[in-house]
Amino acid sequence: MTDFDRLERTLQQALWLGAAAVGVLFAVTLASLWFAAGMVGAARDAASRSPVVVVPGAVGGTYTPGLAEETIRGVARYVVGLATSFSGSHGFDVRFDELESFAAARYLPRLQAARRTLRREVDNQNQARTFVANPETERMAQVEPGVFDYTVRGERSVYASGLLLDAWQSTITARMRVAAPSGGNRTGVALENFEVVDAPRAAAASTTAVAAR
Repeated sequence: MTDFDRLERTLQQALWLGAAAVGVLFAVTLASLWFAAGMVGAARDAASRSPVVVVPGAVGGTYTPGLAEETIRGVARYVVGLATSFSGSHGFDVRFDELESFAAARYLPRLQAARRTLRREVDNQNQARTFVANPETERMAQVEPGVFDYTVRGERSVYASGLLLDAWQSTITARMRVAAPSGGNRTGVALENFEVVDAPRAAAASTTAVAAR
């Protein structure tokens, strides 16, 4: 075999080795891309199955079947604020529009009737109203499965054209029911009744109710 033949054979071997190396590298690259794609898909699937973290009012947590009692308490506090603290006709309408979104279907007509009556008082005297709750008096009791009575006491004040018209020590009760979330009320907690009872003065007690039971 001449030197030329040996050189030609060496070059051919080198070319085959180079081609084999390229093939191996290509296969490794494909396998890496396939593995990476699989990891991305798995991550997306895991993200889609992760629980959604929500913050209804001031109560944070993760949705699980059913509602935590503290979540219901937070919605009740919010509802009490909507119904008892507002300023003027515009503020009244904004807050009662939202309050109505929490109302159960069977309670809504009574709430709307009470709203019309209260709106006349607000318009006639340019009223503002406030309620300052005493946190130590806050109570919540389950009266039947999925139904809770939230009660809190505090000072309720009524102002006419900026001047204090009257003030009471009042007890407020809101009945809340666990319900299916809706577009208007995504909390899954519905308002079924709302009452304001003012403490007695001298021999008489003044009682007002937003659609009494």
